[in-house]
Amino acid sequence: MGRGLSSLQQQILRLALEREQERRGAQRALFPYVIYVHLYDWPITKSVWWSDRDRNTQAGLWFNMGHHFRPECVGVKRHRATVVAVSRSLGRLEARGLLIRQTPWRGGWVLTDAGRHAAKYLVAWSR
Repeated sequence: MGRGLSSLQQQILRLALEREQERRGAQRALFPYVIYVHLYDWPITKSVWWSDRDRNTQAGLWFNMGHHFRPECVGVKRHRATVVAVSRSLGRLEARGLLIRQTPWRGGWVLTDAGRHAAKYLVAWSR
């Protein structure tokens, strides 16, 4: 890990620190949709919390809970490339010990102590 953080990884850390300072409890977690909205200005085209259309009646589970972005609104290639880039960046930040997944089923990311220190350094350095 001799290389530094990419600009996307730095932005993600700053955004995670911002959410941590502004919110309390479970809302402090950084979700990928927050990254898409704040860093890429993607419009949320649909928010589904309980939809009969997406209900799996056999298992009693609900799918597609949360925020959705239509690839046509962003551009299909751009949508795919951005989702991959964000996913890889989150994984690399986790591998460095700067972020940790809150719980697998929730999908949110929170800063570790090392991540918090790095994010504060990035914020102070960029001023």
